[in-house]
Amino acid sequence: MKIRMPLLRDSHTHVSFYAALGAAADLSACRTAAAALALIKKRPGPLALARGWNNAYYDLRGAAFDRLGPAVVCNVSLHSFRFNAPARAALKIRFPDIVANIDDQAWVENNLNRVFGLFTAAGGAEAIPAYMERLAALGVWAADDMLVSDDEAALLLGRRYAGRARLWTEPDVYRKLGPAARAAIGGLKFFTDGALGARTAALLRPYRGGGRGLLLHSEVELGKLFKLAARLTGRAAVHAIGDAALEQVLRVLERLAVPRRSLRVRVEHAQLITQEQARRARRLGLALCMQPNFSGDSACYADRLPSAYLRANNPFRMLIDKAGFVPGEDLLFGSDGMPHGAAPALQAALFPPCPGQRLTLGEFRAGYCLPNLEAGWLDLKVDEAKRKVSVKVGGPAAAAGRK
Repeated sequence: MKIRMPLLRDSHTHVSFYAALGAAADLSACRTAAAALALIKKRPGPLALARGWNNAYYDLRGAAFDRLGPAVVCNVSLHSFRFNAPARAALKIRFPDIVANIDDQAWVENNLNRVFGLFTAAGGAEAIPAYMERLAALGVWAADDMLVSDDEAALLLGRRYAGRARLWTEPDVYRKLGPAARAAIGGLKFFTDGALGARTAALLRPYRGGGRGLLLHSEVELGKLFKLAARLTGRAAVHAIGDAALEQVLRVLERLAVPRRSLRVRVEHAQLITQEQARRARRLGLALCMQPNFSGDSACYADRLPSAYLRANNPFRMLIDKAGFVPGEDLLFGSDGMPHGAAPALQAALFPPCPGQRLTLGEFRAGYCLPNLEAGWLDLKVDEAKRKVSVKVGGPAAAAGRK
C-alpha cells in the first residue's frame, strides 16, 4: 500500500536541548556496555558527551568507564545520568551541586533544568538552524520545544521559526527570561513524576523489585503551579507518566476547578492512564500529548514493569474507542526525540507490541501531521504482512534537509 501524507508536527520534543547535543555520541543502538564505551571513547575534546543510553540493557559504572577521559552520559529517558570519575573531577568546580548529587535520583528529578544546563553549556542557539534542517530531512517540519532554557534559544525559535516552533519552559526558567523571550513562550511545563527508564515514574502498584517511583510535588504545591500557569501564560503542559502521577493531577484539577477560559492543560505522556482516569480527564477538558514510539516500552521495560502495566502502556484504542479522545483535537502525538522522525513514529503507531496501542493511518495523520502538503510530504509504503513501514520525504522539506 502506497500513501502520501503531510509532514509531522512533533508536539513534544526538545529542539534546543538536542541541537546543543548534536556532537554527542549516540548510544541508542548500543545493547552492551562495551559497545557504548567504544563510541564514547571516540569522542574528542575535554569532555565527552553521550546520549541514548538505555539501562534496560546495560549500566555504565566501574573501572572501564572511569578509564575513559571525562565522560557524561544521558539516559534515553532524559531523567538519569552517569558521570565517570574524571568527569566529576573536571566539573566539580563549575558544577559542584550537580556533581555532588547526580547519583541521588530524587535530587535529579527536582533539578533537571540544572542538569540539562551542564549538557548544553558547551553549545548554544547557533546549533538550532542545522537541527531544524535535520528534523525536516526526517519528515518533521514543526515542533514543540518543551524546555527552552535561555533567551537566545527562545528568541531564535520564536522569530526565525514562527509558525513552526511552539515554545514551553519551566516556571523557574520563565522568571529569568527577558520580556521579549517571555513573549515567545506559549506555556509553562512542569513535572509531577520521573520516567520509566529511571524507575521514577510514579505508579499505584510497585515496580518489579520494589518501589513506586516519585511524586515530585504535594497536591498543594501542584495546585500553586497550575494557578501560576493560569496567571502567566494561560497554558500548562504537565508531565505525568505513571498512573499515580495522573491521579494526583486529576485530583488537584478537580479540586481547583480553574475555569477553562483561564487555563488550558495538556498532560504529557500519560502512558499508564486508566479508563476511569481518561474519562475524568475528558470531563475536565484536558488534552493528552502522547508518544507512539513509547509503545516499545511494553517490550524493553519488561525487566521493571509488571505484566499488567506492560499491557496498559499507551492505551490508544481505549482512549479513542471508549473514552472519546479525538486525535488532532484533544489527543496529540510527539516523539520526545526518542527518536525523531516520521519513519519510527509510523512504525510504532501501525505495528506496536500490543494490539491496544495501534493507531490507524487516519488517526495518525489527524494527531501528528500538518494540515496540508505545502512544506513537503511523506511517501509511505506499508507492508502489513511484514509489519513494516518505509518512508521517503519529498518536497521543500527534503530540499531543506540537503542544505
